[in-house]
Amino acid sequence: VGMFEEARFIKKLKARVKELMEINKEHQQINGKLNSELEIERKNHTLTREGLELEVRMKDKELGRMMKKLQN
Repeated sequence: VGMFEEARFIKKLKARVKELMEINKEHQQINGKLNSELEIERKNHTLTREGLELEVRMKDKELGRMMKKLQN
């Protein structure tokens, strides 16, 4: 009887390991997708920031030009 119970226990453990391996695989896939999305968002953020910085520099230059006109 003891060996039969031990065999059932081992069978349950193997099933649990298989289940956990599947969960781990799904977790890695989701994590990979999230990392890809995060990298895209970082690039978009950088482009937006650079665009806004350029816009501010252009406006500053235009304001400087207009100030010179007003002073003359």
